[in-house]
Amino acid sequence: MRVSQRLAAVLLASAAILLVSPLGAQIVPEDSVSGAAAPETVFAPFPSRLRAAVKGDGVILTWIDSADVKGGYIVYRASQQISAASLESAEKLAIVDPGVQAYTDRPGNPESHYYLVLALAEDGSPYQVFIPAKNATAVPVAVDAASLASVAAMPEAPAAVPPPAAAEPKPDAAPAPAPKPERPSEPFADALSVSVKDEALLLSYKAPAGARLVLYRGTSPIRGASDLLDATLVAAFADKGGSFADYPVPGVQYYYALLGEEDLKAGVVALFPGRNALENPVGLKSAGSYSGFVEVSPNSRTPPLPFLIPDSGAASGFSVPRDEAPPERTVAPDTRKAIDSILSSAPSIQPPMPQLSFLPEELSSASGGEDYALSVIVKGPLSARDWEGAVDQLRKYLSLNRGARATARAHFYLGQALAFTGEYRNAFFEFLSAREQYPSDAKLWIEFVLSKLKVAT
Repeated sequence: MRVSQRLAAVLLASAAILLVSPLGAQIVPEDSVSGAAAPETVFAPFPSRLRAAVKGDGVILTWIDSADVKGGYIVYRASQQISAASLESAEKLAIVDPGVQAYTDRPGNPESHYYLVLALAEDGSPYQVFIPAKNATAVPVAVDAASLASVAAMPEAPAAVPPPAAAEPKPDAAPAPAPKPERPSEPFADALSVSVKDEALLLSYKAPAGARLVLYRGTSPIRGASDLLDATLVAAFADKGGSFADYPVPGVQYYYALLGEEDLKAGVVALFPGRNALENPVGLKSAGSYSGFVEVSPNSRTPPLPFLIPDSGAASGFSVPRDEAPPERTVAPDTRKAIDSILSSAPSIQPPMPQLSFLPEELSSASGGEDYALSVIVKGPLSARDWEGAVDQLRKYLSLNRGARATARAHFYLGQALAFTGEYRNAFFEFLSAREQYPSDAKLWIEFVLSKLKVAT
């Protein structure tokens, strides 16, 4: 295929991407003469689902190879979002063989970077297709300065190998591929199993004494590097006897994977189903079946609304203790008439609906992990006012155990999305969940949804 023909095909594919259904890879053009529909396969010469996660002093990139490309993939890095106009100024990091679908970059500085992965044609030239959130990162990522300092202070640490200088490629010659990390033939940790003990999941495994391990938990099977980015990093710890207790959300089935920390730092994801990754999920029973909740006085509350305190004596489910309402008193007829007159003339005060608002954390770049995953939702469907899509993704995000701050942020954004769809009752409870971390932001929305609920009743 000539170069001009290939560029034309790439431009056609880029334009067709806007017409492709998310669930398929075909478009059906209408025949201009007969009106008949004939399927046409879309040529997609680019990787998809590019993810960037920060681990220590490295940025772990994962993606899914294109089924239309048999060559390798070239990884770029730049201080600004990479486009066709800025590609020449971007730094070439490595060429990755097909099937690897991962690369670990160690920038050596705490600055923010953008990444791009392009597929290579048979002659070694890249298909210049730029699609944010598919093969190009949409937000910058940066390693933590403290991690860089700790790595620099480690004794006998191997010297960082700088990326090869960008040499002028010879015409009609493919660039030399980067060395591929060697996958271990045996898992670093082995015999991973999970059992239920009281209100925890007890993980048992075999690993070298004192080894540094990293535990992941997810709601879908963990079989490859891309699955790790959809999972939650539970803990990085030193082995102390071959067991670890986890306390996940009850009522949810989880998969676990246990990896060596040094392997991950080297960019090697060695997953062996049935050995260091569970093939079948396990979970705790729903929270309502457990006893032992801390007794709290029903009078323990924060004005103006009470906390919902589970009744530990309930046989099943939850019951909420209530204060006795004061007895109703009868007032004189003249007093009742005056009260009714005042209420009938009182104006109905309805606070205006607040505008879509964002928390201060969204002003800074997410460094990775749960913050990065939440920022993608906020800058994606929520900012685009796709309320149903935002509700769906935020609920999936909250289905996993998150940090207190990230959980409150997600509840705040979920409350807004529900309020804009008219689900004021569900929105009210989401804002209550965010109130402790973001009192002033949640207060405005709580007052609004309460006014709507009052009118509805």
